[in-house]
Amino acid sequence: MKKTMTLFLLLLLSLPTFALDNGQVMYAGGTVTTLKEGVLGKLDTTSQSVLVFESADGKLVIPYTAIDSFEYSKRVAHHLGVLPAIAVGLVKQRQHRHFFRIAYHEGTNPPQVAILQVPKQMPATLLAILQARAPQGCKPKAFVKCGVQPS
Repeated sequence: MKKTMTLFLLLLLSLPTFALDNGQVMYAGGTVTTLKEGVLGKLDTTSQSVLVFESADGKLVIPYTAIDSFEYSKRVAHHLGVLPAIAVGLVKQRQHRHFFRIAYHEGTNPPQVAILQVPKQMPATLLAILQARAPQGCKPKAFVKCGVQPS
């Protein structure tokens, strides 16, 4: 039993994990028909008026004034059972994936949603940019930090 558990932990720790490189962003899903789920690209936040996601499949341009709401969430990358989660937690820190859900509208078109997975270094910066350039999208709820999903 002890050898089996040791082998299991070694295999679990050696599993390759999908992590975004610094600067890479993934379109995880939403209502944007011009982009495929899982496409990798770059997020350009240098413009004062628009947020741009560029990939090989296409470009998504979201004017900050069109953003209705945005939300940051962090989810565990690999869901394990209770005992394996405890065992892995004792050996190493569990990996998380970081997501931004951005709801926006374009003129009289129906509302759109884009869910972007960002690298772990980006959430604080992107959240600050969205709070500054699209404050109308940050509707604080009771007991919840603006733009952050409750855990």
